[in-house]
Amino acid sequence: MKESLYNQLKKYKNLERSSFHTPGHKGHFFSRYNLNSLDFTELPATDSLYEASGAIKLAENRVSKLYGSESSFFSAGGNTLCIQAMIRMCCRAGDKILCDRIVHRSVVSAMGLLNVTPVWVKRLVDKSTGLASQIDIPDLKFKLKANPDVKAIYLTSPSYYGVLQDLKLISEICRRKGVLVLVDNAHGSHLKFLGLHPLDQGADLVSDSAHKTLPVLTGGAWLHVNKKEFKNTAKSAMALFGSTSPSYPVMASLDIACGWLEKNGFKEYKRLKCRVEEINEIARRKNIFLASDSHFCDPTRIALGTYSIGYSGFEFRKLLYKFKIEPELCDENYVVLIPSPHNILTDWQRLKLALESIEAKEPKTIDLKFEKTPIPPAKATISEAILGESTQIGINECLNKIAAEVICPCPPGIPVVMPGEVIGTFEQQALKYYGAKEINVIK
Repeated sequence: MKESLYNQLKKYKNLERSSFHTPGHKGHFFSRYNLNSLDFTELPATDSLYEASGAIKLAENRVSKLYGSESSFFSAGGNTLCIQAMIRMCCRAGDKILCDRIVHRSVVSAMGLLNVTPVWVKRLVDKSTGLASQIDIPDLKFKLKANPDVKAIYLTSPSYYGVLQDLKLISEICRRKGVLVLVDNAHGSHLKFLGLHPLDQGADLVSDSAHKTLPVLTGGAWLHVNKKEFKNTAKSAMALFGSTSPSYPVMASLDIACGWLEKNGFKEYKRLKCRVEEINEIARRKNIFLASDSHFCDPTRIALGTYSIGYSGFEFRKLLYKFKIEPELCDENYVVLIPSPHNILTDWQRLKLALESIEAKEPKTIDLKFEKTPIPPAKATISEAILGESTQIGINECLNKIAAEVICPCPPGIPVVMPGEVIGTFEQQALKYYGAKEINVIK
């Protein structure tokens, strides 16, 4: 008999593994706040999220001052709600938006629901690491010239592996064309305190999934706006997609985190950066490849290329489990760990012991057969693909069919096919290679 969710969560908690995954509070930070006692609803004294004029408004203004935005807004619907709102604020039905191929599925859903057409911009893939790196700047310039009617560009930075885009350069290029820069900064809320936040690099709209790296309950996020003309439309855009019953404990955690950051942000993330560098030094001594040694990365993200010492990421995770460590992500070639200032000393000691104990094997070669994923032709809009009738078929039968969903292998994290795109021979072979068995296609 399967465990109930509640019992399964208690059972997992009793494993007492060190959390090197989201959320950033690591299970310790809120123990003294008793947030369950603050689970209220919209009342005269508690304010209302989408018509904020009291306590919530004051808390949002506090975040805006901390991050240096024109205005900032709370989300209890995670980064997804912020992403949906950003696209709504910039685009209307029939508009076009330049878009990074590395996107959260909520971006694709939002474009489909709003009938917005993406113009895909290529990502370069590093042959030596297998990771998606920078936006192809010549391709960006070409797409801007060929599509003078695009409203904005949508980018993901950092990636799951910590890779950062050159947002200053991209913002300068787009500003000359009058194109807004939207950044999914889901994994980078803390970058403000390392001098690397997208707001400081020229971005116009930024979504921060605060709970991923900051002491915030899961579902807490911020939408930052750096354009005065959007200051009065953000709330209505968020209300279009957001729940009418936002969690007050989640919003309270955002407010608490802001206070903690005001006092401790720069100091604690400097300290975290030093702790991560200590771990990186051990990894280098053990000949474990670090993504941050070959890419412009978040200096607090630990992405270990386990292939360099003969392990798959899945095998490496089993080794970490022996030391009671839970990573964020593992795949065929990498293990990703997300530390925060709220990891305790025991966590760091366990991680150091785990890395020191690793016995290297013969290095593996990254198979880059499908790393240069082309952009397939689109024969339907995203709206038509995700909202129309579809059917699930086997990969062997999908040739020349039109996809009705996103299929995205990691790494590099670039989708093989998007909704509305034709599945050609290359795409079918890539889907098979990455282990996909079935796919939804338009009927």
